[in-house]
This record gives sequence, C-alpha cells and structure tokens, in this order.
Amino acid sequence: MNVTSMSTYEPDRSIVGKVRRRLTRWQVARPLEVQPERTQICFTFDDFPKSAADTGTEILDEVGAKGCFYACTGMAETENQMGELFDERDIMALSNAGHEIGAHTENHIDCARAATSDVLSDVDTNLSRLTEMGLIEPVRQFAWPYGETRATLKPKLASRFDAVRGVLSGDNTQGADLMQLSAYELDADSASIDRAAAAIETAASKPAWLFIFTHDVREGHSPWGTSPADLRRLVRLARDTHAELVTPSMALDTIRGMHAA
Repeated sequence: MNVTSMSTYEPDRSIVGKVRRRLTRWQVARPLEVQPERTQICFTFDDFPKSAADTGTEILDEVGAKGCFYACTGMAETENQMGELFDERDIMALSNAGHEIGAHTENHIDCARAATSDVLSDVDTNLSRLTEMGLIEPVRQFAWPYGETRATLKPKLASRFDAVRGVLSGDNTQGADLMQLSAYELDADSASIDRAAAAIETAASKPAWLFIFTHDVREGHSPWGTSPADLRRLVRLARDTHAELVTPSMALDTIRGMHAA
C-alpha cells in the first residue's frame, strides 16, 4: 500500500498554496444551519494509533465521554513514529463501546493535490475496507488528511458524509462549513494545549461545537501526538464546564434536534 508518510510529507507552502487554502476556507460548501444552544465537544484521533484506542479511550471513559477515531485503512497493522496503528479488533472494540469510527482515506493522500477522481476512489476504498473489517455502523464522518482540501472538492463529499473535519483552528457555530469544520490540534507544542483549554473555557459561556484532535496518546509521543496527562487535563476541564463530550454525529444530531423539536 502506498501510504503517504507524515514524516516526509511537505504541504504546498507557495504563495499560490497559501492563497488557495484561504479561499477554500472562505467558500462554504454546506453551512451549519443552526446555532448550537449547548456546547458540544468532540475529542477525536486521526489515523489512528493503538495508543489512542487504548489510552485515549481510557481517559474518555473516566468521564463517560465518547470519541471519534478517523481510520486511514492503509495504515492498519503498521507501525510508524506514532507507534503501532490500529487493526480490525480496535475498530470493533471502539464501535461496540459506543465510540465513532470516521473515514480518513485509504492512503492518507493530500486531497488538495490529488485529482478529484483519485480522491473519491481513495475515499470509497477507505469505506469499503472499514466494512471488510467488520464495521456495521454507517460511516458519517470524515477528516481531511493533513487538513488539505480545495473548494471544488468539498461539495463532492457532501453526498458521502454528514460532516467533515479540517485542522484549522476555530469554533463551529451557525454558518460553519460542515465540509471543513474547524478544530484545535494537540501536538508537541505546549501552546496547543493552552489554546484548546482557552477554547473550552470560552465555550462554557458562549455555546459552540468544538473539535479537539490529536494522534498518538502516550509518553514520548510523536510530534503530532500528546501526553496522557495533557489529554486528561483537557477532558476533565471539558467535563467541569458541563459541556457534552460526544461523538461528531451525536453532536450534529443534538444541534439539529434542538431546533427541530
């Protein structure tokens, strides 16, 4: 399998690339129609390493929270800088425990650079492989690898997924793009923990839909991961603000249901 390595990947840092990213974010493919009335916080894990499935869920379980695990199926049963990656037993255990499995492409491709037909084919392979691994629940969520997409591609995923998460920082309120939702990343930079904590505290008085994401959860984590202590701090902070710590699909159903009632 030709899975792109995160350690060797380089995003397009040209002026054209930077302008494209800005324009892509401004062009909303599917807006969130309503304003969240209560804060929904989704703790999510990309790719996903076994440490996320094990340690990550243990930390969520401590407060009764449910998370989302975006599976890059081409990485299944492999090992890289993030440690061991998931296998089908992890998929089934997480799903059976009420956590959500999201799609993340088969080959972890840069969706902004790949041809549209190649992206859609890779996404469909990702979904097929999740079914082969035994996943019964419909896959309603997707996360862009590297956070990369383009304005013409976002609408193409609207028929496949209810919501798609990006990596650009921010809260999600009415008008947010369901095909490129904002999120707060937890990585090796300690400032990332502080940014996420500040967002959680702000949302306590100003309801929003927040995504907080990382990769591996362990001591000596990769540049894209976080420590158990830092994840636990944020999960407990979120609990203490009385936010709802749920999966993305649960959050979206709740936000829409409040206004449909």
